[in-house]
Amino acid sequence: MDRIAVVGVGPGPEDYLLPAAREAIAGADILAGGPRHLEPYRASGKELLTLEGSLDAFLDRLAEKRHTGRVALLLSGDPCFYSLLGKLGTRFAPEAMEIIPGVSSFQVLFARLGIQWNGMEAASLHGRPLEDALKFLREDRGTLFLLDRKNTGPVVAAFLKDRGYPDRVAVLAENLGYPEERILRTTLFALAGDEQSGELALLLLGPGPLPHRSVGVLPDGWFVRAPGVPLSKAACRALVASLLHPLDGQAILEIGAGSGGITVELARRTGTGTVFAVERSADALDAARNNAERAGCLSSIRFVEGEAPEALASLPRCARVVVGGHGGAVEAVIEAAWKKLLPGGRLLATANMPSSADRAWNTLKNLGSRPEVLHVSPSSSAEAGDSWMLTAANPVFLVYADRNADKDGTDHGHR
Repeated sequence: MDRIAVVGVGPGPEDYLLPAAREAIAGADILAGGPRHLEPYRASGKELLTLEGSLDAFLDRLAEKRHTGRVALLLSGDPCFYSLLGKLGTRFAPEAMEIIPGVSSFQVLFARLGIQWNGMEAASLHGRPLEDALKFLREDRGTLFLLDRKNTGPVVAAFLKDRGYPDRVAVLAENLGYPEERILRTTLFALAGDEQSGELALLLLGPGPLPHRSVGVLPDGWFVRAPGVPLSKAACRALVASLLHPLDGQAILEIGAGSGGITVELARRTGTGTVFAVERSADALDAARNNAERAGCLSSIRFVEGEAPEALASLPRCARVVVGGHGGAVEAVIEAAWKKLLPGGRLLATANMPSSADRAWNTLKNLGSRPEVLHVSPSSSAEAGDSWMLTAANPVFLVYADRNADKDGTDHGHR
């Protein structure tokens, strides 16, 4: 009686309700879910618990009801694909729930189109920032977006067009399985001027080229700079991004974000992850936010105004750490940053002076790691009449070390 049946009811119509779902619903004393999900059962004689208003209050009532009868919580599509299940997992133990899968609306769409969906990117823009769409577009594969009333197909298309994305094949699907179903085969640019009439909508975008600025690192002249705040050169930013090699979904900590040069490059590469960018200068933070918004990665960055090491106290441990500023307190900042580095992660410190690089190297060595140093003296081309010449930039030292763990999980270098 205490176990909640979390039932995927498909895209909506009963035609897509699986036998296991029908059985769970028939055997339940209490049905919970949104108004649309509960509508077919108004005359069933079962107690109905409607999700309206506060989600936390709804979950509180759900927790109480599961002790009074058999509860079935009805969720759209498949509960394991962008649903309330993630929130449920924070309130109920896995053994307190029975997950009954359902047919997702995206499966219905691909069936309608007669194509396979394996290999596709999939993301939800439901209640999420519009710029999240930029994280999932690929040159070599299609991308499926779940939409909402605000982030409609035409809104997403217009946003991508304005951001410089070239035209590509697009499919807008609305109200799949219902009498008012509509599937519009179009292009990104044509959709930007269209209208979306249905609320239950999906947008499928085909593969296509990315804007030119999406390739490699952004040029130095692209960035807005705060007065008196230096910007890491493109060659340095490229090496930092390569040495750290952030993976999709990872958390990254940057200390001394400055105007956001390295911040933006890391955020562009971590996909669904988060960059925690710490900076003490309000002017620098304004410039960094501006650059992040223009680069389309603002939602991947959490800016923290403050000075290390004090500003690090409330931040989570991360898979990658960059120390780009320390205010002279090299040892204290690196030691605090090392405590925020997860086992298997990498810390990288940048330094303009050999003395600062030496202090960073010794600090990392004293923490039990095996630091390495890379000296970079970048030069870039500049026009010289009908030819070109090299213009040198200030050299920089990159000091980096890995925080390894033994096979038994023992953490190296933790002090």
